[in-house]
Amino acid sequence: MSDFWVMAMKELKNLFRDKKLVFGMVVVPLILLPLMGQAVNIGMEQAQEETHVTIANFDEGPYGALLIKSLQGAPNVTVTVVNATSVDEALRLAVREKQNVLVVIPSDFTSKLRANETATVEIYGIFTSIGPGMRESVSEGRINAVLEVMSEEIARLKVKALGANNPDAVLHPIRTVSKSFINGNVVDVPPTIVSSVIASQAFTIPLIVFMMVMITSQMAAGAIASEKENKTLETLLTLPVPRTHIVGAKIFGTAMMGLVSAIAYMVGMKYYMGSFGLGSSGVSLEDLGLEVTPTGAFLFALIVFLTIIIALGLAMIVATFAEDVQSATTLVSATILPLAFPAFLLMYTDINDLPLAVKYILLAIPFTHPVVDYRYVLLSNYTPLLISLAYLAVIAVVTLYATARLFSSERIMTAQVSWGRKKRE
Repeated sequence: MSDFWVMAMKELKNLFRDKKLVFGMVVVPLILLPLMGQAVNIGMEQAQEETHVTIANFDEGPYGALLIKSLQGAPNVTVTVVNATSVDEALRLAVREKQNVLVVIPSDFTSKLRANETATVEIYGIFTSIGPGMRESVSEGRINAVLEVMSEEIARLKVKALGANNPDAVLHPIRTVSKSFINGNVVDVPPTIVSSVIASQAFTIPLIVFMMVMITSQMAAGAIASEKENKTLETLLTLPVPRTHIVGAKIFGTAMMGLVSAIAYMVGMKYYMGSFGLGSSGVSLEDLGLEVTPTGAFLFALIVFLTIIIALGLAMIVATFAEDVQSATTLVSATILPLAFPAFLLMYTDINDLPLAVKYILLAIPFTHPVVDYRYVLLSNYTPLLISLAYLAVIAVVTLYATARLFSSERIMTAQVSWGRKKRE
């Protein structure tokens, strides 16, 4: 086994033996993110429980009574009718009874409907504490659904009384059927649902790439700065091993840890994002003709791996100019953060919709490619993936060469950034 692989395996063993590191980068996302998603599910399930509605009916006509009867027949709705002389009194009674919603039927409700005018019903969501408000939101939705059904039925009866044989055709003369055309296929799924499914992917990948780039960069910078601060770097560089092997082994080991962590975060984020109802329609990527094939997954893993290697190379170069671990993390953050942050722009737009100059500026940044290429993975379009691989490979080789040259010179021992405080001293 070559010197490189001996040192790379040693670096990997050291990293994976660090229980705190493995727990924070692998175990935590696999446990914490699904638990957070489960907490969201519990909150949503609680919000879907029975809605307690207080009704203040100031109307003496039949339509007010009909609305109360409709709400009493609605599923998961408990109705309490209160005798109140004002809305303020009704609100106090609703709060005292710990109700979710107050429905106020005005005194002119029946008269306006009989006069073919628009009647207004007021709905008050009752917040007794500052929480997420899911229960109040669901309760309002249930009340609105009942009101819409009642409104539809009243309109149908009025239209029929005017002599229409088909009231539905009069009320809804145009019927729409929404479908989507994606990846060369027509799917019986509305564009809004397709957008929500794709939005979950657009949010997850940039976040994971950003976290992996920053975490692994800080790891590499901290390791180099620590060895330099503790004077162990000199001993390491005096070993009868080419310095390029030392650099390559350190980067390879940290990159493999970063890749494993990225996979862990992807799995954890999949469960977490699923808890927000983005897949509640029962529509999956496969239903849309989108899937991650083994070939696509392999190419994407290589792209992520090369991206991490580039970040590590830059971090090691920057860290050599730091005096200690603290200054190393500061320098790396100041260098990597501006390069990685533009990828978040692609959470809200397609890179092909941007001006040509902006598009190529973003593509010149290596950290943009995993965000863009994941969409090509879903489309099983491998040509852009291969182009990205070639570009990232060139950037990785250049970065590794610059890092190796720096480590091969004696400047690695003396290079540092002079801060204002040092200059004054």
